[in-house]
Amino acid sequence: MTYKPTTQQMSFVLPLYFTKAEVVFTKGSGSLENISFQILEKTEPRHVVSTEKLEKGFWLAQLVWSMGRSQYCTEKLIEIA
Repeated sequence: MTYKPTTQQMSFVLPLYFTKAEVVFTKGSGSLENISFQILEKTEPRHVVSTEKLEKGFWLAQLVWSMGRSQYCTEKLIEIA
């Protein structure tokens, strides 16, 4: 996952044949505020999610996807300024 503050976008690459995928943003430690985006299949492996509507502060971005019966997760801490 790559966060680009100048474009307010989080980009990532998924396998072409993933079963299900979503990005979940959790604000700060101990917060119950979550914002999630379902990722739809497309013909290209690169996907982009806008962070424009996220409030300023630190967010944990979690990319969760599955292929068949296997599930994968990757995380990145980002700062919205």
